[in-house]
Amino acid sequence: STYSLHRELLNDKNPIYSALILSTSLLWISFSNMATQDMVFASLTSFGILCSIKAFKTNKKNYLIFSGMWIGLAFMLKTFLTAIPFLAIFPFIYRNKIIYKKYFWIGLIIGFLPFIVWSYKYIAIYSFSTYSGIFTKFVTLSKNNTFTQAPYYYLWNLSVNFLPWTILSIVGFIQASKMKSLNKYFLFFYPLLTITLLSFFSTKTPYYPLQIFSIISLNAYVGMRY
Repeated sequence: STYSLHRELLNDKNPIYSALILSTSLLWISFSNMATQDMVFASLTSFGILCSIKAFKTNKKNYLIFSGMWIGLAFMLKTFLTAIPFLAIFPFIYRNKIIYKKYFWIGLIIGFLPFIVWSYKYIAIYSFSTYSGIFTKFVTLSKNNTFTQAPYYYLWNLSVNFLPWTILSIVGFIQASKMKSLNKYFLFFYPLLTITLLSFFSTKTPYYPLQIFSIISLNAYVGMRY
């Protein structure tokens, strides 16, 4: 997805560079060999961004379906954390009327089907009282707990975890603020919205920002090119 996002947003002949930057960033290396849902969630988020951009450019049915489907699949993995990338991309899909398209909603329903089926089977076997633990956990994480950090946590933590490309990504982020329309939204506003929303949430972990590492890799390439 990083390779394809580079082609869609930067439109040059070096899309492999962003993919290489991503694969050599500190946190990505640390998590790429772990059997956790965080890497899959990050990949789904990048895939959702890519399909939304392609849906905007082409208005093809398959891209519209995928631009809705990723939300339900991501919810199956990380439940309420999916609200962060969805809220960050919502202004784009709303402004460009993607959310009004029939095939977007078809994709959204298809994406939620695995979670709905799993929920039905789980409740049937283990009862609703244990199933409601999903919501209890969300309430717990939204309050002060052992993972609570200061609002500025991601300013330093993300900078450390994206080494050795941090300086270049900051330069690229500044350059992205001067770009036009589509590029500016996804290279500047999208990561800014995501980090802001994550900072409001009481629980903070190093791996929550993995979902924007593809975008930050593009920024690092922009910084390198600059």
